[in-house]
Amino acid sequence: MKNEIRHEKPVEVNMQLTHREAQALSQLVKRLGFSDCRGLATSDIEAYLMMDGINQIMKALAEEGYAPR
Repeated sequence: MKNEIRHEKPVEVNMQLTHREAQALSQLVKRLGFSDCRGLATSDIEAYLMMDGINQIMKALAEEGYAPR
């Protein structure tokens, strides 16, 4: 399964957010942790994948100037 995950083709997601939406989303992704994802996931692997996606969102928001402390 891990090899399958590593070889997945990336998916590009483009979106437009208002300033307030971007601020709120950046706060959400900052506050979400593994335990939150694990509570919603069907397995540890899925929770780690969720965290990977959240980290990508956090990075994209930071690149646009939305990086809460």
